[in-house]
Amino acid sequence: MLTRRKILIGLLEVLVLWVLCWTYFFPFLKGAEDYVFIYPFNLKDGSLYWGISKGILMTTLLFFGNIYYAIPRFLKRKKIKTYLLVLVILFFGLLPLEEGVEEIIKYFYNLPDNFEALYGADYDNLPMRRSLAFPHILRNTGFLALSFGYRYFKDWQHLLKKQTREQTLLAEKTKVELNFLKSQVNPHFLFNSLNNIYAITERNNDSEASEAITKLSNLMRFMIYDSQAEFINLKEEVKYIQDYIEIQQLRYADEEVIVNLKVNGDLHKSKVSPFMLIPFVENAFKYGVAIHQSSIIKIGISVEEDKLHFNVRNKILNTTSNHVYSGIGIDNVKKRLELVYPDKYHLDIQKDNECFDVNLRIQLQ
Repeated sequence: MLTRRKILIGLLEVLVLWVLCWTYFFPFLKGAEDYVFIYPFNLKDGSLYWGISKGILMTTLLFFGNIYYAIPRFLKRKKIKTYLLVLVILFFGLLPLEEGVEEIIKYFYNLPDNFEALYGADYDNLPMRRSLAFPHILRNTGFLALSFGYRYFKDWQHLLKKQTREQTLLAEKTKVELNFLKSQVNPHFLFNSLNNIYAITERNNDSEASEAITKLSNLMRFMIYDSQAEFINLKEEVKYIQDYIEIQQLRYADEEVIVNLKVNGDLHKSKVSPFMLIPFVENAFKYGVAIHQSSIIKIGISVEEDKLHFNVRNKILNTTSNHVYSGIGIDNVKKRLELVYPDKYHLDIQKDNECFDVNLRIQLQ
């Protein structure tokens, strides 16, 4: 979705640039008869239109090549020497390319190299001399300067959006923290009570109950304490998911739910916003598991070069789920993704009558 939006914006920018260029040239062509030319292209046989289009195309390549390739990839990363080299290649490399395109147009229009053969008169004796010729180097320099100005405008616009997002995120965070403080007493009480119950089960040698209480205690510790940071180690988020899965599996027979969890990559060096993944796992148990029915939930978590790929797939077995607690919800996650990872994530959710499939990719911090 984001890629499609960027492509549409890019096409719109190209269209606007072309319209502006033709708006400049059109007054010279209107009512000009035959004697308007960019040698050897002329208005008489229509080759002038291709000559102008060729020039606009070359400046478009220079303009957007600097904006979307050279500046972000080299200049913003302070690779000044590499940037200058790329700029020289862009600037002067387009000149022979333009000459080649000129030769192709001249060939198709069978344009002579001799000016007198083309116009039937010496250049100085033309009845009306209206040349639109403009030095290529001067033209490219002008458009290069324009590209810096336009890039500055886009960066300024992006900065404003970023500040707005940060303010919104801060307001949301403040609201969540206030709600958390209001409800903090009950979780602390429940957390302490779990520790007491755990001690009782240990005295009675009930290992299964002790293990379940330990995992539930870990979940609550994560919710109350560990998740308050803006970003946490990805390994902690995965450990929370693993404990949640094991607690959920206690409710069902072994053949009723099989969870296939695959984790790849180095989780220790990667950080993620808390509770960004678990709602999708909760959703899988909420709708993908039913008593007396066998089900499989497939979960994949992988990290490669600071890119997180998260996938959850399950069959839809329970369409009238009576779960009271469904986490912070997928809609909430979508809002948080937009706030925390703007332009750095791709979420694809596919749902039909049989399966629910989630694919999430995040460019990590």
